[in-house]
Amino acid sequence: MTDLSEGGCRVSTRRGPFSEGTRILLEITKNGVSLLTNATVVYNLKDQFMGICFEEMPPEQAAVLAVWIKAAAATAPVNPRLTAP
Repeated sequence: MTDLSEGGCRVSTRRGPFSEGTRILLEITKNGVSLLTNATVVYNLKDQFMGICFEEMPPEQAAVLAVWIKAAAATAPVNPRLTAP
């Protein structure tokens, strides 16, 4: 899983990803803590990635997500530089 945000994430798929528009129950576990939420597949690159959009989640699940995002932001570069080749 990559690109985690308040709105969703990107999930690597190896076999049989869900079709675009499919509603799913998504569980993500990190360090023994789980996030469980309803979500919708918004795009599908077969055998590569699925884009997942979180649906409204209960406050306790939103709190778990907020902690993970805050932790990820603390380790991300503050001033990335982008240059053209």
